[in-house]
Amino acid sequence: MKLFQISAIIVFISINTIVAQNILSGKVFDSELNEPLVGVEVFIKNLNVGTTTNANGFFEIKNLKSNSYEVRFSYLGYATITKTVVVPSQEAENILINLKETSIDLQEVMVTGNPFLSETKDLSQTAISLSSLDLIIKSGSSIGEELNYLPGVSMRSNGIATGRPVIRGFSNNKVLILEDGLRMGDLSNSSDDHGVSDDGSEPEKIEILAGPSSLLYGSNAIGGVVNIITDAIPTTVQQGLNGELFTQGSTVNNEYLGNAHLNYGIGNFSLHGKAYKRKGDDYRISDGKKTFNSNLDSYGSQIGVSVHPEWGMTGFSFTDYNNKYGLPTMPGDEEIVYIDMKKTQYRFAAEVTNINSIVNSMSIKAGILDYNHQEISKIDGSVGTEFGLKTKSADISFLHIPFSENSQGLIGFYGLVQNYEVIGEEALTPNADLNNYAAYFLEKFNFGKLNLSFGARYEINNIKFPQATLTDSLFASGENDFNTLSASLGLVYNLNDATSVFINAANAFRAPTIEELSSYSVHEALASFDIGNRSLNKENTTGLDIGLKSHGNNYLVEVTGYYNKVNNLIYRKPLALFYSDNINSNTGMPVGFNTYEDGLQVYQYNQADAIVYGFESKLNLEVYQNVTATFISDYVRAKNQTTDENISQIPPFRFLMELRHATPKHWYGFTWNLVAAQNDVAPNEDPTAGYGLLGLYGGLKLITGEFAHIINLKFSNVLDQKYKDHLSAIKDFTFMPGRNIQLNYKFIF
Repeated sequence: MKLFQISAIIVFISINTIVAQNILSGKVFDSELNEPLVGVEVFIKNLNVGTTTNANGFFEIKNLKSNSYEVRFSYLGYATITKTVVVPSQEAENILINLKETSIDLQEVMVTGNPFLSETKDLSQTAISLSSLDLIIKSGSSIGEELNYLPGVSMRSNGIATGRPVIRGFSNNKVLILEDGLRMGDLSNSSDDHGVSDDGSEPEKIEILAGPSSLLYGSNAIGGVVNIITDAIPTTVQQGLNGELFTQGSTVNNEYLGNAHLNYGIGNFSLHGKAYKRKGDDYRISDGKKTFNSNLDSYGSQIGVSVHPEWGMTGFSFTDYNNKYGLPTMPGDEEIVYIDMKKTQYRFAAEVTNINSIVNSMSIKAGILDYNHQEISKIDGSVGTEFGLKTKSADISFLHIPFSENSQGLIGFYGLVQNYEVIGEEALTPNADLNNYAAYFLEKFNFGKLNLSFGARYEINNIKFPQATLTDSLFASGENDFNTLSASLGLVYNLNDATSVFINAANAFRAPTIEELSSYSVHEALASFDIGNRSLNKENTTGLDIGLKSHGNNYLVEVTGYYNKVNNLIYRKPLALFYSDNINSNTGMPVGFNTYEDGLQVYQYNQADAIVYGFESKLNLEVYQNVTATFISDYVRAKNQTTDENISQIPPFRFLMELRHATPKHWYGFTWNLVAAQNDVAPNEDPTAGYGLLGLYGGLKLITGEFAHIINLKFSNVLDQKYKDHLSAIKDFTFMPGRNIQLNYKFIF
């Protein structure tokens, strides 16, 4: 608790050192109607702080030091603009901004992997940011569902409750999910039946980095990074009381969601509170039948506080997350299991700006997380296995003084300590302790039309196992060390103000997980017996991305091709063995391991060299006033070079078309998702047929006085098609959800 004692002292000092400083204020209007706009986000890029406009279009940010600031104004349905303002000045206290309507999502500045807050076209890798409208339209039951069908992003699932993003064919422990820049601290990366410990209801923003992204985030990010950005620790001060009430209902599983966000600001202090409840029954497939034991029931709360003195920001938050969900199975199966998941987390953050020394600014993020889940029998209530994970992590980074007027640089240090505990007769692995420490740097240079960035990260990973008994077998204690050096080099050449080409080369590493090193038990959720491998080496991925980005007032084009050479790829290899704990009628002893296909398939973690390559593209074009057409496609192949076999669980070629009519006050459109058959499968993996899914949606935004009402209606799988997704862990016995009607309503005050 020392971390939070320190944060309390910082807050106390801040209270006593706040001095009235300069003010930035003004109004924002619609450029054509000359009407004030309520809810416009006003963001100071230099300080990473901001506010929103009130019913009169007025905004105000206090306590600013004398300086020149880049101020960004962004609003749903309008083109984002950035203005340089000198504080203090006469203009700074009476800025008049006129925003122009646009149907093209020009994407706001990315935060994830972008400490210099560069524009998206100046990044040397694929970066995706969901707009406010897309978050409304794509709202679903999980993070994976909300991100599915974005360029290069698909979904791994074990029913509705466990959707997790897959990036360019990389899944689980090869894709890192963050919350506000720190690791989630759960076990969703270890198995298809483990859900993400974040409800995904109403995030502030979701950002995705595709390709090897381990430079700033470390091991487990060789496929990419998903960062769920929340307002748990408020980054801005909203004067007075404001917030959102959100409710949502879905017919495919009779699901309902209620969510309340409240914010209160006074002076330089900001308070945040959140509570939500989500509950759903077994989901229905297209023939009217339900997928047995696919229900979910989750709830949680959050409270955060921050203070914004003249030197920056500091704050902390507490989050409580609970989720109970079934593991889908066939009716009548002997094992009917549900997972009872709980997580509490404490987070601390601080930003110190304008230091004007060897470093210009400093950022600190730290967290303490306590995660637990039990796998419980629905038949007799017994706990088969209990997993516990305690995580302590911290990241501190410094923007140093530039080497020259065209350079920017960052150095950072990271530490993570995890204590992993598995209890029960069906324990899959022994207990383990993980220590991870890293140092990294990133430098960027601007040479007119050419931007150059390079960096490196040195990381130490240590895993300790005690002596343990698994499936009646004794395993000796042991220790594994994996030290890695990752590096990247990126080039961006601006052909003109709208278009740039980029190339990014990265070398990234991933240390084996506890499950990969030490499993030796039945894995009920995957219907397998998993065997770990203590001799596994670290994975090494050398990746190359080449792409083009072009953003105009009425179009957006992004095309990327990639090639990854993966040395020592870790994968689950099926053996010519089966395992059963049934009693042999002849011997009176358990069957155990056998070769005559009695029981569960045995898998062992193995390694091989592999190549993963593909492309992704997006075209967003305004075809008529307020009408846009979007075309998205992606394709990935993955081959085991040792055996010349396909890698398993790779998504097929996909193509998406969307036609949308959108204004700031209403929107409607349709989507047509086309998915090809997947016949490039691994040994013992079944192919899946192609399919097409039609979707419809429509919504409106109403302003009544100082309040806003947002209503959205969405129809998914309109034709009620029966289909199987290749990345579904339960496709052997059931289908994906049938037709769904979802209605949500948001009240903003």
